Amino acid sequence: MNSFEFLEKLGFSSNEAKVYGTLIKHKVLNGYEIAKLSGVARSLVYEVINRLIAKGAVIRIDGEPNFYKPIEYQDLIRSIKEENEKNIACAERELQQLATENVDVDYVMNIVGEEKYVAKAKELIDSAQAEISLSIWQESFEVLRSNIENAISRGVKVYIFTFESISVAGATVYSYNINDVSTLFPYRRTTIIIDGGECLVGEEGDRNVYVHTRNHSVVSLATDEIVLNVFWNKLIEKENLLSKGCSGADFLQAIHNLAERYGITDEMTKNFLVYNFQKEKTQNGKKC
Repeated sequence: MNSFEFLEKLGFSSNEAKVYGTLIKHKVLNGYEIAKLSGVARSLVYEVINRLIAKGAVIRIDGEPNFYKPIEYQDLIRSIKEENEKNIACAERELQQLATENVDVDYVMNIVGEEKYVAKAKELIDSAQAEISLSIWQESFEVLRSNIENAISRGVKVYIFTFESISVAGATVYSYNINDVSTLFPYRRTTIIIDGGECLVGEEGDRNVYVHTRNHSVVSLATDEIVLNVFWNKLIEKENLLSKGCSGADFLQAIHNLAERYGITDEMTKNFLVYNFQKEKTQNGKKC
């Protein structure tokens, strides 16, 4: 018996392929003959024939008994091609629509290692359409400088907060210009926010662990941190509390004075990691 698997690959069931293949070979047959020659059970053959008629692959010749003949295989192949082309075009349109829909993705993904962080940071910066906000250290910035400059050349707005000194044409930079900032912080945290909806946050350390997410709560927290740092920076600048090239000790004293002025008590500042770090250094006789 002939194998008609090639027809199954075109969408025919096993029995449909057997019936159509048998009719192509024998031209015109009645139901009994189709069942006998194709190997399809007589209890099933008429159901299969009717499905092929519905598909337009077989024509019924009314009589006593009815006879059946296949449409020419060239017509069948052409019909299948046309139907497949329509289905593919429809699928392409629908998939394109799905791909362009804005869907909030709330995953939080850990990125471990400096090399992977840099690759992800560059990828995000290169994908920015409207705005990039960064809280970053000079050394980390230099690694990303060319990508940031390319973003600026595309018309992307770039806002940078730093405790050090960073200069880049076309960006808005808020800086304290602290000359010994390495003595100030027990960590080197970086925050990158892309188009207000995606962020990469983390700090250098033994493991170099960063977090990448579009989770609204996390992105909002990261944004708030940068905005509050900018507010502090502009307030200190307006009050003329620090001079250019100040020290880490000068910065801490300015923050302490402002905290006292605005009633921010020790109960709050005790949770300020920078203060704890400096306190421990002082207690250990390593005051900066």
